[in-house]
Amino acid sequence: MKILLISYDYYKYDGRVRELIKTAKKLGDVTYITRASEGEKPQEASHILYQDQGYSRFILFVCGRIQSIGKLDLIFIDNRKGIIPGYLAKKLSKARYVVQDCRELYDIKSAAGMPGKIGCIVEKIFTRRSDVVIAANAFRAKLMVKMFGLKKVPLNYENIRRLEYTSLERQRSVEAECREFFAEQKFRIVSTAGCDMSRTTGKMLEAMQRLGSGYELLLIGENDEEDEQIVQATIRSLGLDNVKILPRMDQDHLKYFIENSQVGMVTYHQRDLNNKYCASGKIFEFLFEGKPVVTSTNPPLKEFCEKYKVGQASDDYEQAVRTIAACYDRWENAVKRFVSRVHVEKNNEKLAEEILARLEDR
Repeated sequence: MKILLISYDYYKYDGRVRELIKTAKKLGDVTYITRASEGEKPQEASHILYQDQGYSRFILFVCGRIQSIGKLDLIFIDNRKGIIPGYLAKKLSKARYVVQDCRELYDIKSAAGMPGKIGCIVEKIFTRRSDVVIAANAFRAKLMVKMFGLKKVPLNYENIRRLEYTSLERQRSVEAECREFFAEQKFRIVSTAGCDMSRTTGKMLEAMQRLGSGYELLLIGENDEEDEQIVQATIRSLGLDNVKILPRMDQDHLKYFIENSQVGMVTYHQRDLNNKYCASGKIFEFLFEGKPVVTSTNPPLKEFCEKYKVGQASDDYEQAVRTIAACYDRWENAVKRFVSRVHVEKNNEKLAEEILARLEDR
């Protein structure tokens, strides 16, 4: 089967799209298009990079590539921004099937601005036409049946993923570059939400004031300028010297920083469906590095922590961190037991088998 996977996200920074590409490769011969980050090079000959000039040009870019790619059997759409170029690619290439991954879940009432509302309308129109629909967790899969008028419950693909060094040489380079950062012994908490204030960052900063100098919070991620200014102002007003703001990292750097920290922080607000029923692959990035997690009390995160005992889901971040720090070896051992039973490759194989079974039923 000849497959085109279309993603408006970055291969370099997006763990879910990297795993979806691996899954697609189990189905056939894959060409994949992703948005290029600065200085990024294609992973292989079948990887096409779109040098970012906006979404409308991305649609034209995908359509322009179809002629050189030739006839296709299947279009694999990553997220809602892949829908329009995906369905145009289906028509141009005469592909028989469309597989659509829905990593986000917004309804039109909670969508931000006119582009978000238009995205919801497009998603509702086309998702029911896709041959296979994939949800990011079981909570979302049930909701999507009614939201999109689906005949079948979407496949549930938990984004089980792990960070990997791209090469031994790269690993050694990162270690040499960043070793000094961890010279001072601290109990470090990593959040990859950066300064995103919608992700309860303000509450995390207040917890850091009470936790004191023996603890350190690393806010890693790409930041909205306004949010970063708010975080900087809060740090000053609370007199914090135990919070560091760091830029978004490639997986080599992120893996090293998580390896050398103690706890992963995974938090979301609960004001819309996408965040309330969050589907965070970030949890697995922390767990595969042997680190327990502190999470907010969103239903999927709370259920996960209570079921597997690998972290604390709490609205009191200070107490949650202290609970883990007080018996850290016990939490570490629980994480080790959990990850010994979880396999990224088997999770991808299962999804590929389920996609094939759904296509055979068409």
